[in-house]
Amino acid sequence: MTSIDAPGSDQAIIERIRNGEVNAFNELITRYRALVFAIVLKHVPRNRAEELAHDIFVEAYKALPGYRGVAQFRNWLAGIAVRQCCSFWRRAGREQAVCRLSDLSGATQTWLDQASQAVSRETAERQEQQRSAREVLAYALDRLSAEERTLITLLHLEERPVREAAGLLGLSAVNVKVRAHRARARMRRIILKLLQHDEVQP
Repeated sequence: MTSIDAPGSDQAIIERIRNGEVNAFNELITRYRALVFAIVLKHVPRNRAEELAHDIFVEAYKALPGYRGVAQFRNWLAGIAVRQCCSFWRRAGREQAVCRLSDLSGATQTWLDQASQAVSRETAERQEQQRSAREVLAYALDRLSAEERTLITLLHLEERPVREAAGLLGLSAVNVKVRAHRARARMRRIILKLLQHDEVQP
């Protein structure tokens, strides 16, 4: 088994950085770039992924003096990545709503009409339903808070265990359960209003 202090280990690279070899951080970027992009692409629009990945590594570099090695570096970095994705949506929420009811395609609005009239799903084309459902999901997610959106994504879209989500967000498992329950309830209310053709403000 390779020692965590062996040359080339994460800890060894971190010690080199702390000792003034700043360029050694590029080795960590190369090693974990794919991990960070995999996380980012699950949480934010693809056209913002490059920018956010860069910001995540900047934040990781700035936070490196506080890294004590209790958690594996990849897990510590993943936590920073998830929290930065949450911050992305917090900033986006302040700037503008991403999607409005009027922005939904005609096909999706037709699907909503059918749903509100309790028309059986079996009578609609399965592929169109799936596409419309994804659009409705995006609409609802855009109206959650940054934290609620992140919790729904981690627990229900990525199907991560509560304990893992808690570690990534820096929360207790109990806190995650309580906040996720509230997020699911808010999402249900948003979708219900949408089915009633009532615009939901972000």
